Amino acid sequence: MQHPIDFQQLPEAARKVLGGAPPLKMMAARGVAPIPPAVLVAALYGLSYDADEKLRESARATLGKLAEPIVQAAFSGELHAAVLDALATYNRGQEALLERVVQHPNVAGETLAGIARTASERLCERIATNEARLLEHPEIIKSLYLNEHCRMSTTDRLMELAARNNVRVDLPQFEAIVSALSEQLVMAEPTDEPLPGDDDFAAALSESADGTADDILEDDEGQMTLNQRAERAAKRLDEMTVTERIRTAMLGNGTQRAILVRSSNRLVCAAVLDSPKITEDEVIKYAASRQVGEEILRRIAMRREWFRMYDVKRNLVFNPKTPVAESLKILQHLMPQDVKKIKESKNVPAGLRTAAQALLNKRKG
Repeated sequence: MQHPIDFQQLPEAARKVLGGAPPLKMMAARGVAPIPPAVLVAALYGLSYDADEKLRESARATLGKLAEPIVQAAFSGELHAAVLDALATYNRGQEALLERVVQHPNVAGETLAGIARTASERLCERIATNEARLLEHPEIIKSLYLNEHCRMSTTDRLMELAARNNVRVDLPQFEAIVSALSEQLVMAEPTDEPLPGDDDFAAALSESADGTADDILEDDEGQMTLNQRAERAAKRLDEMTVTERIRTAMLGNGTQRAILVRSSNRLVCAAVLDSPKITEDEVIKYAASRQVGEEILRRIAMRREWFRMYDVKRNLVFNPKTPVAESLKILQHLMPQDVKKIKESKNVPAGLRTAAQALLNKRKG
């Protein structure tokens, strides 16, 4: 939300405080001015953008530690959407206050989306009940989907809701998720308690949170070796639905991504590359893997931020699974010693060896 708003939108009593004498403004910034709670909260919002640094910092600190009686009284009055947004910003993790913000009729969709990114399971469920608001602001659905605290059954239901109402959620894998959902026979109804599948999914995300791509080793022939942590993760993933695997690919750990990127399901392995948690080290390893599909290698080659890494370019060209057309484009970016190795390698296509020889001759000339 764009801040600060025009203060003319705040109550007149709050504007009088903002235009008042410095002592009154400081009393308000500290939360001790003798004014009604709703007026105080609105004034604190205005003071949090005051030119005076002391007033500004004091007001922001007060917004983050309002006493319960003041909060309760303030929410019984009229609060502007910008004030509600500020309260949410300065009170992250304060469940009771955030729940009041979520339920307030004036709360903005972008405020709800911001809360949904880090909300607890309980608060996620509260946000997910207002279907009209979700369809009006699909960014809220996106935030819930990317919040690992949100139940899997809830995100499935919300994705289906959006698709059914021709609303697109700005997620790279939205179409893939909708496609996978259409093949799942049963859509869970909202429940007060998590379903067994929700608990299993939450356990899978929390288990071995420090897992990395190094939990899976792959030799030059493409044979994989999984350590115990990777074997446990693989077993859990085998028991998941497609939509659960896609969301795990987006939110899970490095071990899970290293398993899922080698999946035979193109929707699942593609989701790994769209994960906000994927690391450069993982991409370098995927580029060398002979267990990764051609489409994944092609997508790696097309991502500018990954292609700038020399190890990615080198691994793609040396990987016999990389489509020859992509390898030929990348070849000219390799250092002479690597081009020479390509020319002499028996593991790459003959056409690539020929191109390497021609490139060497050209550079010599």
